[in-house]
Amino acid sequence: MNLTPLHEEHLKLNARMVDFAGWELPVMYTSILDEHAATRTKAGIFDVSHMGEILVRGRGAERLLRRLVPTSMDRVRPGRGMYTCLCNERGGVVDDIFIFMKGADDYYLVVNAATTGKDLAWIRAHNDTGALVEDVSSATAKIDIQGPRAREIVVRVLGDGGIAGLERFHFLDIPYGGGSMMVSQSGYTGEHGYELFPAAAHSVRLWCDLVEAGRDLGLKPAGLGARDTLRLEAAYSLYGHEISDDISPVEAGIGWFVNSADGYIGRDVLVGHKSGGAPRELICVELTGRGVPRDGCEVYAGDAKIGVMTSAGYSPTLKKGIGLVLARRGAAAPGSQLQVSIRGSLVDARAVQRPFYRYHA
Repeated sequence: MNLTPLHEEHLKLNARMVDFAGWELPVMYTSILDEHAATRTKAGIFDVSHMGEILVRGRGAERLLRRLVPTSMDRVRPGRGMYTCLCNERGGVVDDIFIFMKGADDYYLVVNAATTGKDLAWIRAHNDTGALVEDVSSATAKIDIQGPRAREIVVRVLGDGGIAGLERFHFLDIPYGGGSMMVSQSGYTGEHGYELFPAAAHSVRLWCDLVEAGRDLGLKPAGLGARDTLRLEAAYSLYGHEISDDISPVEAGIGWFVNSADGYIGRDVLVGHKSGGAPRELICVELTGRGVPRDGCEVYAGDAKIGVMTSAGYSPTLKKGIGLVLARRGAAAPGSQLQVSIRGSLVDARAVQRPFYRYHA
C-alpha cells in the first residue's frame, strides 16, 4: 500500500483510512457532512499527494502535447494552466489532466493517481519529438485548500507575493523550504481555492502550518468522502465514471475544450461528436422522491431506459439525492420528469441544468 508523506498526520487526527487506487488515504476525519459543510462555508484542507506529476520539457515538448490533447495549446502561456485530457484513437479518454506552462517548452502535468503509470506509457509511446518526459510524483506532495476562507489562510502562511491576486487556472512559483513551490488557483470542489505543490520533504511542515493558521477561521481537514460529494455537486467529471477509455469528453459534457486545430489523437471522432454525432450525453438529475441514488442506478423516462448514473449520492448542500447520468442523446432536457431505479423501486426525479451547485464569489 502506498502512503503519502502526510500519512502520520492523518493518523494523529484519527482519520478513517481506506484503500484508494493502491493508496491508504483518509476518507473522513469527523464526518463527510461536517467536512463538506466546512469547505462550502469556511475552508477545507485536502491531502491529494497521491496525484501524479509529470514534467514534459525541452525542444519538442509543445509539439508533443499538441499531438496528445484536443485543447488548443494556444490557451496556455507561462503562469497559466488548463484542464484537458489525453484521448485515444476512438475519442475515449486515457485520462483527464491539467497542463501548467512554466515557460517555453517547459510544462507541468498533473494526472490521476490510478492512471499515472498508464499516462506515462501513453505519453512516451507517442513521443517522437525528443521531448524529455519525467515522472516527479514521488518527490512531490499536493495539498489543496478550498473554500471562502482559503485565500486568507494561504496568505497567512505563505505571504501574499501575488497569491491573493491569482486568477482561475493561473499559478506562480514561490520560495519555500529552500526551493520553489508552485501555487495554483484551482481545485476540484466548486469553491475558490488553491492547489499547493510542495516538495514531499516539506509537506508535513506546510500541512501543519496551514491547519494551525486556519483553526480560528473554521478550517477542517477533509477526506475523500467530502471531496467526492463536493465535486459531484459541481458536476465535475471523475475518471472511470463520467469519462473513460470508452466515453469521449463531448459525451461527458466537457466538449468545450475540444477546440484544437492540430492533428491530435482521436481528432476525427471528437470533431464528429462535437458537430452533433455523439450518441450519448451527460445530464444532471435530482430526486424529487425519497431515496439516495448510487452509481449504476438506471434512469427511465416513462417506460424507456435512457441511461445509467455514473456518479450519484446525497447532496449535503441541496439536501436531496443527485446524480450524473450518461444518457441517450436528446432523451431528457432540463425539466424532464424521470424515474431512478433504486433497490428495485422507481423513485421520481427530474433533469436539471448543470451544475447542481455553482460557486458565487
